[in-house]
Amino acid sequence: MTPTPILFHDIDGVLFGEYAGEFQLRPGVKSWLAWAHEHFQVIWLTSWESDKIKALLHVLYCERFHGLPEVPSFHHANWTNCQNKVIWLEQAVKKLKDREWFWIDDEIKTWTPAIQHAGLSLDRCIQSNPEGRDELLRIQSTLVSRLEWIRTQTRDSIRPKDAA
Repeated sequence: MTPTPILFHDIDGVLFGEYAGEFQLRPGVKSWLAWAHEHFQVIWLTSWESDKIKALLHVLYCERFHGLPEVPSFHHANWTNCQNKVIWLEQAVKKLKDREWFWIDDEIKTWTPAIQHAGLSLDRCIQSNPEGRDELLRIQSTLVSRLEWIRTQTRDSIRPKDAA
């Protein structure tokens, strides 16, 4: 059985975006979180403190964070001792061995030189547009495509090679 892929997840510019003249939670955020937790082990890679993330999730998930068994597991990356998120991510990915991972953040383009220098795959780093109401749907579509590509590659590598 293949381990669940990891999704390193930023908050500002991903869950929150600029639209209708305000910086606010994007529509469908609760559905997005349900989908993300169903398909990934979500690790919050953000400057938000752990207790603030838990408070946000408590508000968004209301019924799930009242001690019911369906509470998604909570993981928070403590990257503040590193110079930046990319350095933390480089160290984390080395520990994952062959486990699949993705990172969504609104600053991927800013970090591109550092990502490349760290030897991390840009295909696994998904740029979120900090503007627009439907960004979570676009990110979900992108992740579905990339997960399908990985499954295809895995199936192809497992199939017995045809004899020449």
